[in-house]
Amino acid sequence: MNTQKRYRGVVIGCGKVGATFEMHSGIPKPASHAAALKASPRTELVALVDPDPAALKVAGDYYTVSTFADAHECLEKLRPDIVVIATPPGTHEEMLSLALELKTSAIICEKPVSDTLEAAQRMIALAKNSDSIIIVNHQRRFLPLFRAAREKIAAGTLGDIQQITAYYANGLLNNGTHIADALQFLLDDKAAWASGIHNAQNMAAPFGGKNVDGMVGFQKGAVAALQSFDSGSFGIHEIRIVGKKGALFIGQNGLRFEWVPVRDGVTFAGVRELDWKAAEAQCDDRSMLACTLAHLVDCLDGKATPESTLDGGYHTMQILDGLLQSAIGDGKKILI
Repeated sequence: MNTQKRYRGVVIGCGKVGATFEMHSGIPKPASHAAALKASPRTELVALVDPDPAALKVAGDYYTVSTFADAHECLEKLRPDIVVIATPPGTHEEMLSLALELKTSAIICEKPVSDTLEAAQRMIALAKNSDSIIIVNHQRRFLPLFRAAREKIAAGTLGDIQQITAYYANGLLNNGTHIADALQFLLDDKAAWASGIHNAQNMAAPFGGKNVDGMVGFQKGAVAALQSFDSGSFGIHEIRIVGKKGALFIGQNGLRFEWVPVRDGVTFAGVRELDWKAAEAQCDDRSMLACTLAHLVDCLDGKATPESTLDGGYHTMQILDGLLQSAIGDGKKILI
């Protein structure tokens, strides 16, 4: 395939991640799918779609491209190479089905895959009969810091992983999905069980979602504690991975990594401890959405295979569903 081809893209959904984060957020630019398509020299933003006239006008005026209220009309008329599904989770199945029906070459589907496991299963079944490239936007997978960290953990830098603590805000299905997927990616592992309880103090969650505090056990033995936080106070998205040889602290929404080795006991004789004086900090403020799009372009060019698939997104949804089902059952352990 000609690697210099410029791929034409359409964004369905003119909400925050689809379009408006670029206008009023401090997220590294490009901060929306529309902005990423417009900024990349390998892609062209040709249209935006949203049934809400007000949202469509705001986005259309900002990006100065064609606008459509109906996704089918847009895709049928323009036949883009790339379709970005940035609509609420409950609409993903319908939008994916449409893009596949029209044989779209590549599709980015926002996380979570859908709002139910059953819908996600149907989406996987639809995709099996298609040649389309499909990526679920668990975007931290595409950041170089995350990819390098996965390799270091696999190489034994932290030793055997003992415990993980993670903090998220603004809904389990909204931001908790990033935590659940990042843990599977970094540990190169799948969840075995989940246990959770609703956090009634933290009510902020889009699409009627819930905030759940819980535990997730992984097949290789590590256990992760997921804790929700009231985004009305401040946003938080952090992961702390502790192994027998050291710890990794991920902060600033995934843009800052700090590796802390273990040293012989200083505070208490004979008790080894984290050596904060020898900590190594790494920062990367590049755009996550630009990295997602770059990976998709590599896939279209034949240089890569999709890293974040529907199947992987389904495994992430199993963790979320397990936590939610456990919370309904007062913390009952749910096997995944």
